[in-house]
Amino acid sequence: MNPHLPPLNPLRVFECVVRQQSFTAAARELHITQGAVSHQIRALENWLGFKLFERTGGQLRPTGGAAIYARALDGAFKDIVRATQELASTGAQQVLIVRGHTTFFTHWLIPLLPAFQKAHPEIRLRLATNVEWVDFSRDQADVGIRYGDGKWENLCCDLLFSDELTPVMAPELAAALPRPCPLEALLALPLLHSNRRPDRWPDWIRAAKGKRAFCAGDMYYEDLSIIYECAMQGLGVALGQMRYLQGELAQGKLVAPYPFVLRRALGYYLVCPQSQANDSKIACFRNWLLAQV
Repeated sequence: MNPHLPPLNPLRVFECVVRQQSFTAAARELHITQGAVSHQIRALENWLGFKLFERTGGQLRPTGGAAIYARALDGAFKDIVRATQELASTGAQQVLIVRGHTTFFTHWLIPLLPAFQKAHPEIRLRLATNVEWVDFSRDQADVGIRYGDGKWENLCCDLLFSDELTPVMAPELAAALPRPCPLEALLALPLLHSNRRPDRWPDWIRAAKGKRAFCAGDMYYEDLSIIYECAMQGLGVALGQMRYLQGELAQGKLVAPYPFVLRRALGYYLVCPQSQANDSKIACFRNWLLAQV
């Protein structure tokens, strides 16, 4: 047993007493006697070497440090519950954690997953969203999605798709444009910018041989899904990732009135640590996903 780990039963009782603010209520929740609660608290205090509670005006209060400790224990117990529920639900299945951005999941990956689960029912996928790109030294993940040039040290990188960017907007907004749409008319509309990808509109305008100064009507957002939703509501022109918006374009929720598409070498990669690339569940998912693209 780890000598730095306190006895677990007293920890459970202590957390309950702090939450209930009463030995009696804690005993009732735990289905033990009040004397047993007192015994467990004394055992934990003896292990720590100091008192955990004080009585003020007839009220039981944890000391300052004990209150912080109880909050940490509450989080730890919840993690245990979640892990146990996951184990019980998956049984003999393997769990593969994929970390990436919400927009990538909702607009590209999730529509592919029913086919994967049908082909590989022994692997349960869990999607973990994050505003930052996956960092395996920090994040709990088996594989992740990264955007860039694919040159990352100690990572196995599989290209899923490269940038294909074109202006998209609501059909109502496009209806007011001349046909065929001149570039100047398109750029006179409010543009929807990504704060995380500030280079996209300047790159597209330069590649399309256009010019445009800063416009007070432009809008800036952190989340690409918000940008696409604003475009569908007619608030401005988004620079759409073609792989993300095939459904919206096919259904007429968005239109692309100007035909120029900027194709760049940057793209979205499935990444994992090189040391784990041949792990069975990771290799299975990599091979299946690459076969789809």
